Amino acid sequence: MSRKTCTGCCRCLPLESFPNAGKRGKEPTCFMCTNDARRLRTPLPAIKRDPVQVQINNTFNLWHGPVSRVLLRSHA
Repeated sequence: MSRKTCTGCCRCLPLESFPNAGKRGKEPTCFMCTNDARRLRTPLPAIKRDPVQVQINNTFNLWHGPVSRVLLRSHA
């Protein structure tokens, strides 16, 4: 069983872990690194608003009273 080192994660893996590159043989990065790069390129789906979670967040954020718009000054 022959093995090859991935250029992305530097792990020594069997040749079955690398995609084919046509006449060049095998790709230099393994399937896992290729899939990770593909996931990083795809945009995240929009988050649906949950009215209950919005109410919980508002209650938690206003626990100590409303936020003051006055800038904080350093007493140093």
